[in-house]
Amino acid sequence: MPRLRVHVAAGYHSALELLSVTRDIDVCLSDHRLADGDGVSLIEEVRRNYPDIATGLLCADPLAGIIARVREAGGVACLSKARDIGALASAIDNIFNGGIVFDDGSLPAFPSQSLSAKRREILKLAGTGHLDKQIGEQLNISESTVRNHWQLIFARLEAVNRTQAVAKALQLGLI
Repeated sequence: MPRLRVHVAAGYHSALELLSVTRDIDVCLSDHRLADGDGVSLIEEVRRNYPDIATGLLCADPLAGIIARVREAGGVACLSKARDIGALASAIDNIFNGGIVFDDGSLPAFPSQSLSAKRREILKLAGTGHLDKQIGEQLNISESTVRNHWQLIFARLEAVNRTQAVAKALQLGLI
């Protein structure tokens, strides 16, 4: 079995510096948000300068728009941080062996990991008839923040409105 070595870089520029001096890298997996750049831009740069290195992104919410950007940049993976260690290791092994792995933004095998506790609470409160303003007051966040949470909830659950989101969350056992 081949030995796997992992190199860690602190950000965009340090990753490029590491790649310039280390020749035995087969896969470059970047966080989506970096202190000095973003992961998709890093993928583009790595693909341009090191076309033999497979590239991918690790992010909290691998939504369709992010996945499309990774694919356009030439990445072979967009992985959810909700993956457990076994699923992450399996995905990396697949990539290492020439495969591609894109988490499609749908719910992972463990639905409770697909939405944060706060977003599940928003769904619960909406399910009992609370308006965004009331939900915000109850959770000690602004009404605007509640609306921002709804956008991700809709995307995650592939819902077009609050009623559909609550119904899907109930079906999936999220609330």
